[in-house]
Amino acid sequence: LGEAVAQVRTPGGLGSGFIINEEGYLITNFHVIEGETQISIEVYQKQKGQLERKIDKDVRIIAIDRFSDLALLKIDDEDAPRFKPVPVGSTDPLGVGEEVFAIGSPLGLERTVTEGIVSTKTRQMQGRLYLQTSTQINPGNSGGPLFNLSGEVVGVTNMKMTFSEGLAFAIPSEQVKYFLDHRDAYAYDSDNPSNAYRYLPPPSRPQKSAETKD
Repeated sequence: LGEAVAQVRTPGGLGSGFIINEEGYLITNFHVIEGETQISIEVYQKQKGQLERKIDKDVRIIAIDRFSDLALLKIDDEDAPRFKPVPVGSTDPLGVGEEVFAIGSPLGLERTVTEGIVSTKTRQMQGRLYLQTSTQINPGNSGGPLFNLSGEVVGVTNMKMTFSEGLAFAIPSEQVKYFLDHRDAYAYDSDNPSNAYRYLPPPSRPQKSAETKD
């Protein structure tokens, strides 16, 4: 899974992300890229049987949802080989106590793997439901994937309780799928980058057709 997990760097800091298709689209947290336009993505791609580091600086923001803390980015590198994606799974079959693991860049240490269990699937915080996990996450893990043992993404790690251990939280994969399915509604507007939504113009009223007279 190492090829599909990316490090997301901005002038203000760094986070993690994961590739969702071969064209170079990836998911991360909104707070990782909030207020930033200069974004670089570091990925590891297999070359001659070995993983080699590659940094892409031609990165576009496709969609953002500040309320769910999600962002969709696109690596625009026509010369890059096909990217290695990971599947986004479902939390429905996930049981409390089931083992999960995270891959990310805590404190800049790329491709760090940590493991834990699902503590609860329905932890409510600020009006939203999160997966609570004992998996260790730290600054730099934000936006990275939380995997089940089948290698499917079941959550996006985005926060932890400060001054505590084993109290971490992830955005459920169902919310990620909803965000992707409705990405047009969350399309990034470069003219108004602080707006998480793009409002489409209202439909015009249909004009009455002129009546024909005999």
